[in-house]
Amino acid sequence: MSTAMSLNPERRNEIVVLIHGLGRSSCSMLRAGFWFQKAGYRVAYISYPSRTISIAAAVKNHVAPSLEKLAHRTDPSKFHFVTHSLGGIIYRAWAAQAEADYPLGRSVLIAPPNNGSEIADRVRHWPIARALMGPVIQELGTDENSTPRSLGPAIGEVGVIMGDQAKLPFFRHWLGPQSDGVVTVAGGKIEGLKDFCVMPAGHALIMWRPRILKAAEHFIREGCFPASCRR
Repeated sequence: MSTAMSLNPERRNEIVVLIHGLGRSSCSMLRAGFWFQKAGYRVAYISYPSRTISIAAAVKNHVAPSLEKLAHRTDPSKFHFVTHSLGGIIYRAWAAQAEADYPLGRSVLIAPPNNGSEIADRVRHWPIARALMGPVIQELGTDENSTPRSLGPAIGEVGVIMGDQAKLPFFRHWLGPQSDGVVTVAGGKIEGLKDFCVMPAGHALIMWRPRILKAAEHFIREGCFPASCRR
């Protein structure tokens, strides 16, 4: 976890927390961090060993302790969150058990498998998938008992950005025409969202695209996505 100080007096006590996806590290969120730092926010990166632990373990051993230390050290007025893919499920799992008086701001989940993953349904029993993705692959199915579907409605002011450019043709026939190649557009919708946005992007690098980051910043600042986003 690392932080960067804000120079904007209006936002200097607000922190944007960045959580990466499966098989990634905090480096994958660096562009988002630079973007929000330039916008005047302090930034924090939370990392977790996504290929070796469960979602619950990621929350208990990495997210919760990191946020507790950050809150104690900085006493922020608000914690905002921007996440990619599995990071959105990690965030939702944390938010579902966070104390009510936690200074929760707004959250943007980019390409989250909020209703589970059709890909996980098909590959979670493959030895190579278990080796590459770890125990979390067993949690990410679309059945009612999967972790994403057990987390309930969105908590707080949450916006979701989904991509609709399937640049990984291997999975396209499993997901249909409306997906980012890994997660379907419909798979990002859950009850309680404040806004929902679809933009032309593929899953792997969606969090690096300036249009995506501009939309995420707009939501963190205004509580909605810009009019240019497709709902």
